Amino acid sequence: MVRWKAGIASGALILLSVFVPTSFAPTASATATATAAEPEPDQPPTPKPTLTKECGTDLTQEAAALAGDGKTGNATCIRKQTRKPGDARTSKSSKGADAQLAADICGGQATISRSANCVIEDGILLIFTVPNGVVIGSIQYTVSSLTTLDYASLRWTQSWHYQANTVAGPAIPPVLDTLVYAEPQCLANCTVSSSGLVGGSALPGRTHSATTYFQTPLSGSSWQAHGGIRYWFYNAAWVNTSSNASITTPAVHRCDNVLTGYPAGCVYNSVLPVHDVLSYRYPMYARHLSLAINHYKMKSILTRTQDENLMNRNYERSCRENVPNPMPAGSCDEYPFKSTREGAYSQPYGRTIFILNINGNSFSCGATWLPVRAPNDSGGYSICMIPLSENLLGGSDLGAFYYKSRVIDGDQFQVRVI
Repeated sequence: MVRWKAGIASGALILLSVFVPTSFAPTASATATATAAEPEPDQPPTPKPTLTKECGTDLTQEAAALAGDGKTGNATCIRKQTRKPGDARTSKSSKGADAQLAADICGGQATISRSANCVIEDGILLIFTVPNGVVIGSIQYTVSSLTTLDYASLRWTQSWHYQANTVAGPAIPPVLDTLVYAEPQCLANCTVSSSGLVGGSALPGRTHSATTYFQTPLSGSSWQAHGGIRYWFYNAAWVNTSSNASITTPAVHRCDNVLTGYPAGCVYNSVLPVHDVLSYRYPMYARHLSLAINHYKMKSILTRTQDENLMNRNYERSCRENVPNPMPAGSCDEYPFKSTREGAYSQPYGRTIFILNINGNSFSCGATWLPVRAPNDSGGYSICMIPLSENLLGGSDLGAFYYKSRVIDGDQFQVRVI
């Protein structure tokens, strides 16, 4: 008797069966079937999945429905659970050390960034009797998928990986001759440029990987696009021959063509982009932003504007209005940036920074025409006179960040000084 536990199954499955180890080599019939399933130009079409739902909590209902159609024997269905970003799964190996449940292309942890999304799904294929609905076998597997977007192109890739972890059940064809198939699927505003095909044994000891190249056509100023990989299991010994299909899908992403002077591109706009300001790259520029955000607690999350009129008003208010002539030495640096909706034009007042430490060391922004910011004042806008070279470099880096993260009008982003 084998006792096998799976968090995505409805409790523990107790199988009166023989455990088939991960080093098990498929039978001659399984090997022959897997070989025949390899896509070749002169081969029959790939078998398609059945139009059924994921395994329910009561398999007797699925079994009864098949029996009602006059079928008897063994059938199957899939249950799966998608890991949330940051959720790493480990299991204890025979040596007691932590080991990943299965090799995957995500490094064991689902993640999402502005340009990439790694998805991991833990699944179980249940093989049950018809008409009784008794489980006689199972294949526990992990599917992982890495989708990579391009900020300078309307093309993206999705790499897909399948690996079985364990198989349980009697050494009979309904268990051992199980195959897995996968194919790309466009879900919104896309076409498939090219793709590898998957078809072969679903048992441990065999892994399957393929990469699909998607693209989306220009569809206005901004639009959503979405693709995925559909997979299913097949066995000629089952009464339904194919399992229900499951689709491995990354998050929906946004493509746009609104950054003047730059090509169209795509990002996961559900992810808040972060603009890192490097202290070693421009010391005075970074010092101003660090004091504004970290010391005075001014907003670090800003909203991009592409409205030229608003940007001009922000600059006029911050760096020209009431500014003495000649201007103090240096270049006028404003925060929040003029390219944001939180810029100076929307603020009730402006302040400069002067800090005198206990040891006598001081820091002055030198914007003498503005009042000095009080210790508990986080409002308004801030002005600091900094070297022109740093101001120009800081503005250039901000523009590059907008482009590479596809930060467009109305998008929020975070400013972080490191």
